[in-house]
Amino acid sequence: MGHVMKPAKFCWLSLLLLVQIVPAASGQQFDLQSGLSMTPSEMHQIMARQKAEALERARGAAALEAIEIASTQTNHDVQFYDVFIRVDDTTEILYGSVRCVALAVDDPVSQVEVDLYSNMAIDSVTYPGGVLGYSRSGNVVTVTLDRAYNQGEQFEFTTYYYGHPVEGGFQAFAFDYYLGEPIISSLSEPYFARTWWPCKDRMDDKADSFYIAIEVDTSLWVGSNGLPDSTIVGGTNSHTFYYSTRYPMVTYLFSVAIHPYTVWTDEYIYNAGADTMPLVHAVYPYYYTTSLTGWGVTPQVLTVLSDHFGQYPFVDEKYGHSNFQWGGAMEHQTMTSMAGSSFGFWEPVVIHEAAHQWWGDMITCESWSDIWLNEGWASYSEALYYLTTSGWASYHSYMNGMRYTGDGTIYVYDTTSVGMIFHGGRSYDKGAWVCHMLRGVLGDSLFYEGVDAYYDSEFKWKAATTQDFKIVFEEATDTDLDWFIDEWIFGTYFPDYRFEYTSRWVDIGVSETYLFVEQVQLTDPMVYTMPVDFFVDYSTVADDTMTFFVDQREQLFKFTAPSPVTSIELDPSDWILKVATERPWQMHIITLDGELPDGVQGEPYSSRIVALGGSGVNTVSIVAGALPSGYVINDVGVISGTTVDTGSFVFTVLFDDDNSSLADQGQFTLNVLSMSLVPGDVAFDDGFVDIGDLTYLISFMFISGPPLPVPNLADVNADCTIDIGDVTDLIGYLFIEGPVPLMGCVD
Repeated sequence: MGHVMKPAKFCWLSLLLLVQIVPAASGQQFDLQSGLSMTPSEMHQIMARQKAEALERARGAAALEAIEIASTQTNHDVQFYDVFIRVDDTTEILYGSVRCVALAVDDPVSQVEVDLYSNMAIDSVTYPGGVLGYSRSGNVVTVTLDRAYNQGEQFEFTTYYYGHPVEGGFQAFAFDYYLGEPIISSLSEPYFARTWWPCKDRMDDKADSFYIAIEVDTSLWVGSNGLPDSTIVGGTNSHTFYYSTRYPMVTYLFSVAIHPYTVWTDEYIYNAGADTMPLVHAVYPYYYTTSLTGWGVTPQVLTVLSDHFGQYPFVDEKYGHSNFQWGGAMEHQTMTSMAGSSFGFWEPVVIHEAAHQWWGDMITCESWSDIWLNEGWASYSEALYYLTTSGWASYHSYMNGMRYTGDGTIYVYDTTSVGMIFHGGRSYDKGAWVCHMLRGVLGDSLFYEGVDAYYDSEFKWKAATTQDFKIVFEEATDTDLDWFIDEWIFGTYFPDYRFEYTSRWVDIGVSETYLFVEQVQLTDPMVYTMPVDFFVDYSTVADDTMTFFVDQREQLFKFTAPSPVTSIELDPSDWILKVATERPWQMHIITLDGELPDGVQGEPYSSRIVALGGSGVNTVSIVAGALPSGYVINDVGVISGTTVDTGSFVFTVLFDDDNSSLADQGQFTLNVLSMSLVPGDVAFDDGFVDIGDLTYLISFMFISGPPLPVPNLADVNADCTIDIGDVTDLIGYLFIEGPVPLMGCVD
């Protein structure tokens, strides 16, 4: 499994040194099984609640908003932090210095703002040439640089400070005890690195690298980010742990965990066995045996997630875990902090926090509005792990354990509310369903092309928004995802489908099935656009699964088979977060818009709109729009007649069952095409000049016959008047080879 190190003797340069296990305290009873039967959703509620706990105490929404927008620090780009902190576990005072190296972004830059809580005292601010001036306003320190720096120039300054970190609602650094021993640790998410060290506390500016030095009592061991460099004894009662990380890191992920831990190591083997990376686990001595199983899955977890997402992002450094007292867990970069209870050793928690090394640490959400990019992807990773280790049934079962059916958007509009940011149902569970549904929409091949592109995108080691994520996936998959993001990230709730079907024989060996799907939700959006799978069980032929694009409030789909349908199941594999209810077939118009044949001007027309269901005896009427003049519809849905109109005619037909309350209506477009205008075709019926046209004209002129459909066709001598001369010329053309009829000019 690895090797165990006694904290006071541990040397990072000798990871394989075997030493004595620190004995556990006696007399303390723990429930090691609690949480093992939780649903994924219940687990995420704990994670979300514990992350938000420090912010939920003794604070108002306005205070958080003030923290988020207090500083205007866009004039410089932090490159490097060199952090030294001496932790006095007796007085609970921090003594520190933080050197910040940055580049000027604006032109010129003569002052920069640093976030540091006002209760932390500053001794001085210096630069390599001497002392710098500074001023304080609230929790912001304004440092005046030694000169004005132009865009692209590098500058540095070091802040020397001390104090006891704030407690209560904004606490991010805690002094506590576990079984009588000190446990000192940090949890700075979302905005509270500033409560214990001076920094530019923003998610949109990751420092490229850190040097970290933490001095503590010799009885204590320190876990932190990045590679362990050395542990140096500084005197009778203290030693300093040195770490360095060459990967970019956001301020809230810098962490410390300090305790007389039992420390054991393991290996992550990758590149087909050619390379290894150390895994370092700092556990409360009481839980050492539990951790061997709970954290022992880490090599497999990193292997599985690397297979799905790309290589573990910090493979040149390390990964591991430290127990702390905050509860829940926190994905501190390369060294996750875990609750000192059975929850902190539960396999799904280990998976979730490891996945954050990709989604949250490597790529960080640019604002808390987009927290689902961290928490949703980490939660989805749990299901992916069980897909790999246990198969599709476990994957879908796990996803159903994360069903969120409540209100609210995944996108967090109100970032002044920590409860909205860390909402287990929306950010974690529904966020995971977005990943799952995106996979269902794209299919595995395209989905993983999108994942690969996101992993290697311009946002690697930086921060991304939902829009950034969408664009990367769209470009990688050549797929428009506006509709998907709009409804699932910015919309609320989920589709509520009602469906019904019926089959009938339409020919020998051919059965036609009609599937009616309705969305009945009254929430936003009222219509979801989704490809929906339908599993069809036939009575005499092989079953089938077919996919229809459901994007309307009501839709009818048709398909044929050599067998009637026995049953239909909507979305049988649960690729959509939804409610689906089957209803008996009622009465529905089964003629689809677009199935009516075109009419032709002047030619007889006949076509039928068919409705199935109910008693079969209906009253049929046009309730909106109109048929072309001359067309009528009867009570069996037959449209017939002759028209001189041309163009597209949009109308809504209603079938109302005479013997029940059933009814259905549908909108149709009927196109009438122009017939060629042939001079002399007085009846305008067939495009030819014949005796029928002469009879039609005589009837019109002398015995009050039907009106002329197109008068200019009867003005065959083109004198702009219809009279006996036109009759004479038409007779001459038909019987004695008279002049060819002309197109008239009747006004």
